Amino acid sequence: MRRHERRTIHVVSHGPSCLDGVMAAATIKRFYADERVLTTLAANGDSDRVIQGLRLKPGSQPDEIWVTDLSWTSTETAAHLRQLLRGGARAYWIDHHRTAVARADAPEFDVPFTGRLLSEQYSAARLTFDFLKRMADENGDARGQALDDFFPFVAIADDHDRWIHQIPESPDWALAVQTLGGMESYREIARLSEPVMSRRLRAALEEGRLAMDRSLALANATMVERSLGNGLRVRTACCLGYSSEVASKLYEGQSQTVIALFDLRSLGVSLRRSADCKVDLSQLARHFGGGGHPAAAGFMVEDAKRAPAERLADLLGARLSAAS
Repeated sequence: MRRHERRTIHVVSHGPSCLDGVMAAATIKRFYADERVLTTLAANGDSDRVIQGLRLKPGSQPDEIWVTDLSWTSTETAAHLRQLLRGGARAYWIDHHRTAVARADAPEFDVPFTGRLLSEQYSAARLTFDFLKRMADENGDARGQALDDFFPFVAIADDHDRWIHQIPESPDWALAVQTLGGMESYREIARLSEPVMSRRLRAALEEGRLAMDRSLALANATMVERSLGNGLRVRTACCLGYSSEVASKLYEGQSQTVIALFDLRSLGVSLRRSADCKVDLSQLARHFGGGGHPAAAGFMVEDAKRAPAERLADLLGARLSAAS
C-alpha cells in the first residue's frame, strides 16, 4: 500500500501507564502494521477531552477510531463521534469495566459504532484481540493469522488485569510499564517479536521495584484505619504510584477491608478490597465520577487533592494563632 493511500488508525486507550490499556493499543498497532496508527493513552478523567480532540486525516481510505479499555461521560463526546462517523470514519469501542458495561445504553454512548464489544469476561487487551481476530477471519484477512503471534503478549495483560496470576511474570510486566511509562512501553512492546522484556523494560522493572518500596513506605507512614458500624473497615493512605501493588500489601491478612489510596503522582484515588470483601468498588467509584471493576476502581476528586494542604494549614494555623 503506497503511503498516500494509507488510512489513519486513531487509538485512544486507557493510560497513562496501564498494562491492559497499553497492550490493547499494541494489539491494534500489531494488526494494522502497514497503516498509520496514532495512539493516545488517556486517564479516565481525560477521555472526553482526548476523544473530542480527534480529527480525521485526509486520504483516500476512511479513518478508523478505536477506543479501548476506556469510557467517557459527556454527551458532547458522543456528538463528536457521530460527526466523525458522518465524515466517513469507522468507530469501534471495546471495554470491560463494569461501569461501562452497565451504562451501555446511556446517552453519552449513543453512537452508531461500526463495532462495539462490552464484556467483563476478559481484559480489554483480550477482548480487542478476539474482536480483531474474528473480524479478520470473517473477511478472509491474512492479518488475523499474523495476529496469533501476538497472543502471548495479550495473555500477560489478561492474566494480570483479571488477577488470575497463572503467568508468573505478568506482575513484572505491569510494574515495568508503570515505571517506563505507557507510551514508551507501547513503543517497546510493538517492536518485540516474543514476550521477553527488552533491555529498557528490564531496567524499568528494577527501577520500579525500588520505587514501589518507597511508595509502600509512604503508605504505611500515612495510613489511617477506621472501623465502620456495618462490619467494614477502611484503610486510607497516600502513595507515590504503584497503587495496585501497594494496596495488595495493605489488605494482606485483613478481612472486610476497603483500601483507598490517594496517589500523589496522579492525584487520583485508587480503590481495592480484601479477598472476602463484597463491596462493589466500581459503584463506589461511580458515585464520585469514576469507575472500574468490582474489586478495583478509581476516581478523581478535587477535595482529595486539597486535603493534605488543608490539614497542614489547620496544624500551622492553630500553632501560629497560639503563638501570637
